[in-house]
Amino acid sequence: MKKTIIVLVILGLAGLGAFRVAQVISAKKEDAKNARRNLVPQVEIAPVTQGRVEEKITRTGDIVPYSQVTINSKVQGWVEKILVREGDPVKAGQILVVLDDREARAAVGQSLANVEAAQARLKQVRAISEEAVQSQVQQARANLELAESDLKRARELHGKNFIARQQLDEAQTRYNVAKAAYDLAQNNLRQRTWENEIALAEAQLRQAQAQLDLAQAQLANLTIHSPMDGMVTKRHVDPGAMVRDVSPILTLMDVNVVKMMVNVIEKEFVLLRREQPVKVTVTAFPQKVFDGRIEIITPALELQSRTAEIQISIPNPGGLLKPGMFGRAEITLRSNPQALIIPVMALQTQIDEHFVFVVKDNKAVRRPVRKGAVLDEFVEILQGLNLHDQVVVTGQDALKDGSPVRPVVKDRPKPS
Repeated sequence: MKKTIIVLVILGLAGLGAFRVAQVISAKKEDAKNARRNLVPQVEIAPVTQGRVEEKITRTGDIVPYSQVTINSKVQGWVEKILVREGDPVKAGQILVVLDDREARAAVGQSLANVEAAQARLKQVRAISEEAVQSQVQQARANLELAESDLKRARELHGKNFIARQQLDEAQTRYNVAKAAYDLAQNNLRQRTWENEIALAEAQLRQAQAQLDLAQAQLANLTIHSPMDGMVTKRHVDPGAMVRDVSPILTLMDVNVVKMMVNVIEKEFVLLRREQPVKVTVTAFPQKVFDGRIEIITPALELQSRTAEIQISIPNPGGLLKPGMFGRAEITLRSNPQALIIPVMALQTQIDEHFVFVVKDNKAVRRPVRKGAVLDEFVEILQGLNLHDQVVVTGQDALKDGSPVRPVVKDRPKPS
């Protein structure tokens, strides 16, 4: 009995020892497994998502009037009245300035009288010229017939020795003169020589009319009208001043529409188009957005700066925007409603190459990508990734292509 108890005790101790040995071996295996797991880096991953991306730029410039004109006098004269003040709105065609017109009105009256006289002269020439030539022909014919009769009688008398040879020669001379006058009158009738007188009278009438037109234009130029809708921004003279032709009198601005001139670089230039909407803000009204549009795009880049100038027009019906204000223009270069987006922390750069690590089967795969717009904490990927790919966001500094990883997912802000 005693021996049996001793044997059982020995067996129990042996079993306990074996159990402890097994525990130690298992613990060592677990420690080795944990050690191997700890050698695999833990990385945070995030999925490739889809959303709207708008690539925008902001450019600054001064607000300037859409158009500005300086009104000059076309003629010399004394300023009689200026009907507007600085700051007054004006309409196209509105009378702005009146110059003394007394001399001009007198000149118009004189020119009008000259026209009337020329018209009367032309009427007279047209009425009597042909009639006068025909009368001359008739008179010349009568004179010729009389001279011919005298010559015939003189020949008969000379043949009978009733008159001397000298008297016959005188009759012959009178006949020759009458014949020449008749031939001339006939020629005038055939050639219609009175038409030259009509042409001369018509030319004199045209000259008188041109002088009248000039005098009337000079008179009209003494009343100065606004060439456009706008605002008076400068008065250069006062009533009573003498102005000469091309003397500045008033400066007008069109502020119903204003404009900004801004410069863009080459890669922005190719994405712009006419009529493209632009949002404009000014320091004076920081909470108000004014809607503008691109009106003019310079067709070529400036060679030295490699920039191009664009003109933005901004409706200003309320007149809030004043020339000289400082403006900021926000221009959307590109919009993609289904862009692929990843956290910007996932994007790595090596020299000129952009890449990310994509986790697949617990391994990090290096993927070159083409970057698009950067949106605060996110970046657009134009090429190299697919929707729902899992990219490494943190922990990628020591990774290589094919490195094993332990991916974890954390809550991150979603792109707006």
